[in-house]
Amino acid sequence: MVCSYASKLVLKGRRDLLNAVLITAQVVLAVLVIVLILLHSGKDAGMASVTGFSFASSASVMERNLTRYTIIVAVIFFLNTFLLIWRLG
Repeated sequence: MVCSYASKLVLKGRRDLLNAVLITAQVVLAVLVIVLILLHSGKDAGMASVTGFSFASSASVMERNLTRYTIIVAVIFFLNTFLLIWRLG
């Protein structure tokens, strides 16, 4: 009886810890997705479009990498959301 109760407490503690870790990860991922989206440049590309001078080759590589990172973080955010719904719901 005592072992059964103690094992239930340990499992509940582990479950609560995992839920806390997933919720913390969700908040961090949400902030990261917002920051990554805000880092993207607009359509006009700022002063480079006004002057006609731009670093198109290096900018395109940086934009592609930024897009990749944004997609990866967004997919992880999406999967973590469903994992949280499954665990808490």
